[in-house]
Amino acid sequence: MNGPIRFGVVGLGEIYQLAHHLAYQRADGLAAVVVCDFDQAVAERTAASLGAEATADHRRLLEDDRIDAVDLVLPHNVHYEIAREFLEAGKHVLIEKPMTVDAGHAAELVALAAGKGLTFTVNENTRFIPAYQAALSAINAGEIGEVTLVRTLISGNEFERLGDPKLWKGRQDGSGGGTIIDAGAHSFYLLKWMFGEIASLRALSERLVGASQVEDWSVVCGRMRSGALFSVESTFTSGGPWNERLEVHGTKGLIVVDQHQNPPAMIFHGKRDHAGSPLPGAAYAPGTWKYESIAAGIESFAHSIANGEPTAVAAEDGAYAVRVIERAYESVATGLPVPL
Repeated sequence: MNGPIRFGVVGLGEIYQLAHHLAYQRADGLAAVVVCDFDQAVAERTAASLGAEATADHRRLLEDDRIDAVDLVLPHNVHYEIAREFLEAGKHVLIEKPMTVDAGHAAELVALAAGKGLTFTVNENTRFIPAYQAALSAINAGEIGEVTLVRTLISGNEFERLGDPKLWKGRQDGSGGGTIIDAGAHSFYLLKWMFGEIASLRALSERLVGASQVEDWSVVCGRMRSGALFSVESTFTSGGPWNERLEVHGTKGLIVVDQHQNPPAMIFHGKRDHAGSPLPGAAYAPGTWKYESIAAGIESFAHSIANGEPTAVAAEDGAYAVRVIERAYESVATGLPVPL
């Protein structure tokens, strides 16, 4: 495909303004030609900064021949319906995580895109975080031996949004759930990408914010098909800034990734290596790692379209994360472990 990939963007809220906007400002291989938000004033301000057109109705983008692809940055509960509309209209689609709130719907979108020869995936920024890439390189090189345990923790402050019943974040009908579907989607993708599939899991959750309808803390744990154990913890009631932590324990060593530590990725060789060593290629950037990785996902998606190449984040892996989420909620409801 000649020239930049021309995008329509639907949804110009906080995560668009903080992260997605970076990719379109750089305008290297991609360009936003129409931006859409139900708040016309927001759409117009954003459009003016990009030299794009503004609209408050996403349906105007469906038949716009200038648009090659759409970037959907929307509440979870409308992902399926709007992504399906654009795929049926022949547009390539990049969608924020989670892909959908229903595993059957996610599988349907993957099949629809494949049947139409369209590029479709979830914008899972985990894949583009340098510290995780450095950790995977070390694991694949055998530096920590056989992996025995993987632990993740995603923590952030959602007190304000969860406490406002007018916002979709704390409503079951808007988000489809809390920490398991929102933060957990990242960790379930990371497990699949770096370590393979889950064999079985059990989950529990709690809610601290009384005005909210969804869980704001959860733990999902179990065993990988490889035999390794895993634990995925998420909380929305941390007073600090957003952070992600990964521990990969092996028979010969330990890798710790923490975006608030400097350096953010360390490897420890054996039980007497108390100092550890930094992993190469993982720079300390506590204020920008999240936003830069989201922008990198958009740029990678545009590159895949332009070159007819598979997406770095496989659509099937985005759908897999939704299947794990469903099983986790089943475990919370029954109190029992469930197989994958």
